Amino acid sequence: MSVDSQPQMPIVIRQSDGSKIHEIAGHKFKAVVLAQPTFCSFCTKFIYGVGKQGYKCLGCETVVHKRCHSFISARCTFGPSSRAPQLPEQPLTHRTRSASVDPPSNNHHFNKHFYTRPTFCDHCGSMLYGIMKQGVQCVDCHANVHYRCQEKALRNCGIQVQ
Repeated sequence: MSVDSQPQMPIVIRQSDGSKIHEIAGHKFKAVVLAQPTFCSFCTKFIYGVGKQGYKCLGCETVVHKRCHSFISARCTFGPSSRAPQLPEQPLTHRTRSASVDPPSNNHHFNKHFYTRPTFCDHCGSMLYGIMKQGVQCVDCHANVHYRCQEKALRNCGIQVQ
């Protein structure tokens, strides 16, 4: 995905409470207020503003700028629409490094990690906080994610966001 690519038109669904869901590439984005510093998962720039500053996917919890959500082309890896077609290809229980079924696997291989300076999650964009072992880091691509984002970011090792 590059910033030069043409934006796609999301399908907008109005909820009964008046909120809108923007569907694009399997993602279901909803406008949210971000309570802590967050970086955009698409352009990697800081998300700031007053009110609802960005869009968060209800499935994989990816957070992007409102202006960036229409450029997303990578499929949602955790939403209900993405689970059904992917089950035959790669079961959720298969997490070994063997190349018997899928020659080049794009699964992360996470290990607990201690961060000595402020670090942000490469999946949801929020800060990794705590005193020790604040998150996990992929041994292959060095992606940093929260423990809670580990399962949702599992199948995108080596995939460039931009």
